Amino acid sequence: MYLRRHRKKSGGVSYETWTLVETVRTIRGPRQRIVATIGKLPGLDVAEKVGWEEVTRIQELRRT
Repeated sequence: MYLRRHRKKSGGVSYETWTLVETVRTIRGPRQRIVATIGKLPGLDVAEKVGWEEVTRIQELRRT
């Protein structure tokens, strides 16, 4: 798993979001699957905190 950054420019303002991505093998070759969206628009600290908690929960589920 790794983090992928997404950048978007809208109305002269630049936004960044982060996604947790894992690579899965398919018949057509390796593909990336988004496991969780971590970052939201700037200034939404509560939403970002919830995203990080989701990452922790997913990692715990995968370990068991």
